[in-house]
Amino acid sequence: MPGHAVLISNKGALREYRIAEPPRALNPNKKKFRYNTLEEALRAYKRALILAMKKRTEGLDRIGIIFSGGIDSVLVAWLAKDMVNEVICYNAGTLDSSDILFADKVAKDLQLTLKVNVITKRSTQEMLPKIIHAIEDRDAVQVEVALPIYSAMALAKKDHVKVVLSGQGVDEIFGGYPWYPRVLETEGYASLRGHMIEDLFLLYKETLEREDKTTMAHGIEMREPYLDKQVIRTAFDINPKLNIIGPNDLLGKRVHRKLANELGIPKEIAYRNKAAAQHGSGIHFVIDEIARENNFDENRISSGYLRELEKRELLGSSQRYGFKYGNKELWLTSPHIQMYLDRIFESVYGKSSTIIDTSNEEDLLTSKIIKKI
Repeated sequence: MPGHAVLISNKGALREYRIAEPPRALNPNKKKFRYNTLEEALRAYKRALILAMKKRTEGLDRIGIIFSGGIDSVLVAWLAKDMVNEVICYNAGTLDSSDILFADKVAKDLQLTLKVNVITKRSTQEMLPKIIHAIEDRDAVQVEVALPIYSAMALAKKDHVKVVLSGQGVDEIFGGYPWYPRVLETEGYASLRGHMIEDLFLLYKETLEREDKTTMAHGIEMREPYLDKQVIRTAFDINPKLNIIGPNDLLGKRVHRKLANELGIPKEIAYRNKAAAQHGSGIHFVIDEIARENNFDENRISSGYLRELEKRELLGSSQRYGFKYGNKELWLTSPHIQMYLDRIFESVYGKSSTIIDTSNEEDLLTSKIIKKI
């Protein structure tokens, strides 16, 4: 895990060392906070975030943004355009999916350059083995979230973009997940803070490793300004009541949204809630259709297979506990989709595996499925 090293002795013994300590602000039992007013929090966050952005854009003439139209990626793009000569935002999803439609509107409103790869059933079928090969995982949620990013990065690769910025980390450090208010209602602020810290520590395993593999499959480096150490320290030094004002707060990350608005992003963009990547992009429904066309449906699911799924590790706070506080059907994996992805995984990594060629992806970038805005 990040911040750790393993020492292997001459005799083969393994010892793990922590080589980097997390910020002291990441204390679940913390009761006194450095920033207790909105004005104090905004000043500190603005200072930390701009420095984090400068650090990750220095020396670049061109940069890409993994752009969903949600406030996290929008704020990164908004700040980057004053730091880098050429900023190109990338998005992918099914035609007329909510993410594409909103990203289109946001890009036009903010005068950002946006390129969209419109995903079809055919391109999804072609990408699934490549994505499973790239991320070395078959978990349905992991694959579904990776697919639009993989597709968008195919466009970035064609543009010879070498670095992209991501909006990852905001939900964990500012309290943006939709189940956090329910946690607050049932367990209180102290327990909520503990969940947020745990989610942050697990972010590398559950999200960042997947996204790094997804972008690096195209030879592109992903950087995360919100996960700058000073940004994290600042966020957890803010009184959590400033970010989630109560159990009925369905927006969350209030300091983050307010800063975006103060920096010039319109309120309707800064305070918009966004669907999960696989749902907002329409990917989940495409994969469901493909699985059924390949005769993977509920009738193929045995009780033995369900017991096997129960033993698999759950990745992501939505699967670990978030579904308990919201729409369970939205987050739990559909067994027939998982079985279909298992079959693809076996074809990629099993005994009868086939070679996955990722050297040429021009077939995913025909003029019919590229939309430039």
